[in-house]
Amino acid sequence: MDHIEFVPVKESEVGLIGQLRQKAWSVTYRGIYPDEMLEKFDYDWHRERDLIRIRNPRFHHYFIQRIGRSVGYLTLKEDTILLIYSLYLLPEAQKQGIGKQAFSFVADFCAQRNLQEFSCHCQPDNTNAMDFYRHMGGAIVDRDEGNEERWQDTVVFRFNV
Repeated sequence: MDHIEFVPVKESEVGLIGQLRQKAWSVTYRGIYPDEMLEKFDYDWHRERDLIRIRNPRFHHYFIQRIGRSVGYLTLKEDTILLIYSLYLLPEAQKQGIGKQAFSFVADFCAQRNLQEFSCHCQPDNTNAMDFYRHMGGAIVDRDEGNEERWQDTVVFRFNV
């Protein structure tokens, strides 16, 4: 298993998050999100949203790097319970243990703050992510399904540290 680093994102690098997001989403959400949403990815809109979050001290953004190259990103949000706000890996970086290393990083983040649990949201048709979160010990604690647009459905997983 390659050594993975979690490198804090600087404000000047925020545009790279959108590039990673678009590459990950174009595969991950194909058949789940409307094709138009994936094909007409609005980099400027995403950049503005990411800038708002990166300037908010409750959010923590990290590039996931393997051998100095960003292969994904992780965003954590401190709230009532820590939330994995985003965890995306490029297709070529999936199923290689990097997600497990990200969970270990999140567990360490929690331990440093004396947090006993964390959560994440997942689109229920994203079967790879659903399987991964279950494999990592997640329990579904909430569901928002049956939306008019199925791609907006979500489940919430909770994890103990």
